[in-house]
Amino acid sequence: MTNLYPYLAFENTKEALTYYEDVFGATDVIRLPVTKEQASQFGLDETQAESATMHAVFVIGGTQLYAADSFGKTGQLNGAISLMLDYDITNEADAKEIQALYDRVKDHESINIELPFEEQFWGGKMGVFTDKYGVRWMLHGTDYEKMAQQHQ
Repeated sequence: MTNLYPYLAFENTKEALTYYEDVFGATDVIRLPVTKEQASQFGLDETQAESATMHAVFVIGGTQLYAADSFGKTGQLNGAISLMLDYDITNEADAKEIQALYDRVKDHESINIELPFEEQFWGGKMGVFTDKYGVRWMLHGTDYEKMAQQHQ
């Protein structure tokens, strides 16, 4: 089976990981720095290696994300792509986890709320916000069983 994984590029992934831990409550953070031996492959000198990140993994809202330094190869995010954390609202543990994530970030000065996380006219729950790196997050909950029945 083919999978698609969110893989984010930051100027400074080490700093971004700290931000996502502090503000979003990211867990299971693993960071692989560039080694001194690899520095030249990434266009760095040996003194820059330890602070550079060639690969990282972390979990937000039960979803695993990946990241690495951009090494000068990316521009600013423009909102054309969003990361959507989608969950079944009938799953109490998932619903609590996503609500706790929103409650944690909603009042942080680095978060721009576009749509407050609340009940929507279609019967689900949704919220949209952008973080300090320009990453646009969508939180979306729906009753999967009810939705499946509607599409039969």
